[in-house]
Amino acid sequence: KAMPLTVDYNGTSKSPSVWSREDVGTFLLFLSDRLEKKKNGGEMTWGVGSMNLWAISLKSTEIPPVQLTNVYCVLSMPISEYALDQGSVEQNVILRIGADLHLLDGNVIAETLKQAFGENDTKDRRTLKKHKHKKTNATLDNLTSSKTEDQAIPTFPTPKKLPVVVYSDFSNMQERAIPLSLSTHLSSADIYETNYGSVDVLLTLRGQLYVAPTLEEEVTETYKGAGMNLPPRRYKVAPGSTTGGMIRILASRYIPSALDESSQDRFALVLATDPLSPTAEQALYVVRTDVNAMSSFVHVRDLPKPLWGGHVNGGSTLEGGLGSIDPESLVVSSCGRRVAWTDTDGRIAVVTLPSSSSKEEEETATPGNITILPKENENKEPLIGIEAALSWSPGARYLAIQHTAKNQFSIISIADLDHPSSSSLPGSIEVKRIVQATPSRFNSADATWGYTGLDLKIHNFQKKVVVSSSTTYSSHPMLEYGGATTLYYTSDRDVVLSNDIKSPWGTRAPTPHFDKQKHVYALPLQTRETQVRNNAFMGLYPGLYSGGAVAELMVDTAAKIDDILSTLETEEKNVESGDEGSRRMQWWDDDDDVEGIAVEGRTNITEEVHTTSPPPTSTSSSSVLNYTLDAEIDFGPHQDTSLSFARRAYRLSHIPAANYIQLLCQVSNDPSLILVKKGDDGKSNLVVFASKAYPGDGYDKKDIEAPGSDLKAVGINTKNDYIYVVYGDKMKVIPNTADGVSSILISDAKDYKKNIVDTTNIGLSVWPSLEYQQMYADAWRMMRDYFYDPNMTSIPWKDVYHRYVPLVKRCGKREELDDVLKLMASEVSALHVFVYGGEYASPLHGSVALDTLSEVGSLGAMLRWSSEWNGYEVVSVFEHDLDFGLVDGVAMYSPLSEQTVRKSGQHGLEAGDVIIGVNGESVATVPDIHMLLRGTAGRSVRLEVLRVSSGSSSLRHSRAVVESNDTVDVDAEMKSSEETDIKVQSEPLIVVPITGQEADKLRYASWEWKTRQAAKSLAAKADFTVGYIHLQSMSGAKSIDSFVRGFYPDYDKQALIIDVRHNTGGNIDSWLLDVLQRRAWMYWQGRATNITTGGIGWDEQFAFRGHIVVLMNEHTSSDGEGFSRGMSELGLGKLVGTRTWGGGIWLSSDNKLVDGGIATAPEIGQYNDNFGWGMGIEMMGVTPDVVVDNDPREAYDGKDEQLEKAIEILKDWLKEEPVVLPREPGPYRDNSMTDKLNCPAKK
Repeated sequence: KAMPLTVDYNGTSKSPSVWSREDVGTFLLFLSDRLEKKKNGGEMTWGVGSMNLWAISLKSTEIPPVQLTNVYCVLSMPISEYALDQGSVEQNVILRIGADLHLLDGNVIAETLKQAFGENDTKDRRTLKKHKHKKTNATLDNLTSSKTEDQAIPTFPTPKKLPVVVYSDFSNMQERAIPLSLSTHLSSADIYETNYGSVDVLLTLRGQLYVAPTLEEEVTETYKGAGMNLPPRRYKVAPGSTTGGMIRILASRYIPSALDESSQDRFALVLATDPLSPTAEQALYVVRTDVNAMSSFVHVRDLPKPLWGGHVNGGSTLEGGLGSIDPESLVVSSCGRRVAWTDTDGRIAVVTLPSSSSKEEEETATPGNITILPKENENKEPLIGIEAALSWSPGARYLAIQHTAKNQFSIISIADLDHPSSSSLPGSIEVKRIVQATPSRFNSADATWGYTGLDLKIHNFQKKVVVSSSTTYSSHPMLEYGGATTLYYTSDRDVVLSNDIKSPWGTRAPTPHFDKQKHVYALPLQTRETQVRNNAFMGLYPGLYSGGAVAELMVDTAAKIDDILSTLETEEKNVESGDEGSRRMQWWDDDDDVEGIAVEGRTNITEEVHTTSPPPTSTSSSSVLNYTLDAEIDFGPHQDTSLSFARRAYRLSHIPAANYIQLLCQVSNDPSLILVKKGDDGKSNLVVFASKAYPGDGYDKKDIEAPGSDLKAVGINTKNDYIYVVYGDKMKVIPNTADGVSSILISDAKDYKKNIVDTTNIGLSVWPSLEYQQMYADAWRMMRDYFYDPNMTSIPWKDVYHRYVPLVKRCGKREELDDVLKLMASEVSALHVFVYGGEYASPLHGSVALDTLSEVGSLGAMLRWSSEWNGYEVVSVFEHDLDFGLVDGVAMYSPLSEQTVRKSGQHGLEAGDVIIGVNGESVATVPDIHMLLRGTAGRSVRLEVLRVSSGSSSLRHSRAVVESNDTVDVDAEMKSSEETDIKVQSEPLIVVPITGQEADKLRYASWEWKTRQAAKSLAAKADFTVGYIHLQSMSGAKSIDSFVRGFYPDYDKQALIIDVRHNTGGNIDSWLLDVLQRRAWMYWQGRATNITTGGIGWDEQFAFRGHIVVLMNEHTSSDGEGFSRGMSELGLGKLVGTRTWGGGIWLSSDNKLVDGGIATAPEIGQYNDNFGWGMGIEMMGVTPDVVVDNDPREAYDGKDEQLEKAIEILKDWLKEEPVVLPREPGPYRDNSMTDKLNCPAKK
């Protein structure tokens, strides 16, 4: 029976090794982060410190563990691992501390152990013996304080650093050329037109910035023109050829210019990490991207200066820096004058970009002051930038913000930031109003600025009426200047119950749910009165959709429009035959008294035309800046609780509801809309809704799919005039016009060959030594900016950066960087910190064929070598629950089991049978049987077997014959047959091995099934009924399926065991607790059915009426712990097992590094009134009501003490509180009229 050695400490004790010397004895060395603490009165307890080497006697557990090192105080780093130098006489120990190896002299260890356990104990040690260490209670106070003031700090020997020299070409540190995969490496894309007619795409690819041309037709072969018609050029903007990896470009946005389009200059706003910042802080740069641009970030001596952040004013937001900007939130206005973003501190920032007309002006431009929006809108709804989406109006006066309301629903607010200044010097932005644009009763998203069919109708009509070359005149101010009249968005307000479940009745208590269906809504930005007042032409039309029966009311209006157009045609002819110099066309004369439509504030259409102002302009030294102008939005009164502005919105009834995941855009010269829809198969595709001409309200739907490819990415450029889509690994660019969408997107969907972006054979150059430093700084910064406490729980975080940064320069491969990241991240002392992912060198070189060939097939059984039989003996065959052919939707089978192979007319193996050959080769000729099983998963394999236990074919045949004869003693006859057939003959068996991953799942399922059977059996012996559910994790559908499979068939049992041992966490605890909190308050009985004969039972239906025990252990983690704590806090059951892992801070795992790796940051803390911060989980784990630790030796043999204890507890519990069904209340009510009425006739 195993003996627990370190139960006196609730922290970490790991990596045990036996250390032995004749002159000292045998001890167990291990690593632990424990620290001795002396309480008042001299009693010693354990606190938490850093990882050090400890020893404990294997002969006596009376004396507590002895500390052998204290390296953190000397080297500022913990011990990562150690190994025994068993070849040395002294029995030295080799420690790895950081990137170095240190030797701890065995003689020093021996002397320390003699003093602690021998006759020459020091006074302090005798005190330790006399006052044994008290087990640490699971409280944060005991785990956060390292020592008391009166405690003397003991001294320890400093391990000797070993001189280690590695001779290698360090191939992992040489330049890497990474083949581009758009679906993996694309971070952002933007599109702009050049001054020579091409369309270029700005690509952010795995931290680097490229400009790639758009090809009218896809090029499938290399250039062979011999100097004729050279192909368009593709070039890298940043970084340089020898600095790949030095910076990480997170996002890039094209900055549209108000300059003449003939200018060559093109600029982009780039979000990147700044190599000049001590901690590689984020910075925003303006970088030139046109064909004359020189590569940026080529050398550390010649780096561009950031406008904001970086070494200029970078750092955390508490220090006044940028913190960590969400790259996806970065948005530049289509006029190029303003930019907005959100960060991990929930701030929404806006700033005016400096305008420039040349490279020189760009370099000397003065950055504006960053304005942080208030934390609430006018209706006191929180305006937090976490997961917010931003969208500028065309003139950059307004910012639409999709954010989360107090009730967690997504809403849209509009911030009025006043018109951008036309000055080239940016200033602070004035926040005038932040108005709620959608109610918080439902989700609204995808704010898109646009216009209506009526706007387009009037725009086209007015262009026929007025043409002027002397001024830049707008026939429809909003449209001509790029303004918007309507805000489109998606909303799930029309909630519809899913068709598959309409009632909560039925087995498994079907839960009514709602499909992710959204409609498209339109919000007019101005009232009808304002529209007519600003543009008299609007008064010609009664409304947005004035067709159908309303047409009879428009007879007079239609006649006046015809008169206007007829007069216009006459004037056009007069101009053509008259003065050639007169280019101005008017259908009126200044002295004419033209009868107009009476509109408040306007006398007639002529007055409207003459009083319309030209767009505001500003002159610079080189050109005229034509700025977009946003019209004033009619928000209504301040702090309008009735949300009158929001409730102007109307649904576009002819766009059907669907699972729209994005409203991409409105076509620039057509009211049509483009959305992204997720289908029932989980795949996304584009949908175009082509608008009918005014006054029609219909839309023609067109689904866009590229055959054989999935939609990987989609987006709209900054100017809203181009769309990009990525299907498979090819990017297509589509002009955002009616013709472009029709000819490039819709017509070319099947061929997918037009307007393809040239990304063929892009190789991303990376220098690992530079990239490792960048990734370390990135991980450090994101830990600081994502961590749930902005003050980093008082950890001196900058000191941590400098402590480990020297190790980064010594990293020789990606795995070593992970080791440094673990050291750095561990300093936060939080459990939800993991380091994984990234690009690691693989001996298989990413080859699927090599991976398949190298994969070892599994026979789904435990095998061991048998010298007696010269083969592999079957110890056990893993079997899963036989009631399920599919587990979580996947077929699961054991290759050697009887149930599997009998379908092919063969017989399975049993424990004791022996495998001696595989595919004609003896297993004795190879070091391991699995060498013969490489590449066999899913393929037939012939085994040669000795049926030592299952019996040969002849014996099975004999038994079948004997059993068919009723007059024969079967046992006697078979014993005689076995005695005459002692020699076991080899037989063939053809099976299909499974993959190693499938074998792991099979073995786990086998343990789960056996545990369920054991629970049922033990409960039956204890004379009660029990249900058993094992939850391997709390993640997604598979975990829900596991609960449903186990709970509902046994909901009527007297007791329930929920086993969350080894649970890896997830997020479904609230749903589980909701189901388990149901209570039966009434019962149903029909004519022939009741609660015991399969009737509908009780209400709340499927409520569990019995007693619950939760099994847990040290591998129960994260949400498994949250569920356990919830069961305890809500009084739903008792906890049995051992203290859990101790991770209670949740995370999103969004802080990815440039190569896809991550050092996760704990992001969301938890608390309640009872436990405060951490819920008694973080850093401590949930302590069970009844502590039972399974003995490892007995557990290996199949004994489960924790399960047995659960049965024992439930048995006693049921004696104290029996779970019985209620008795019927007696005879039914007598509803007859006999003896109730005084009827004389019946007397």
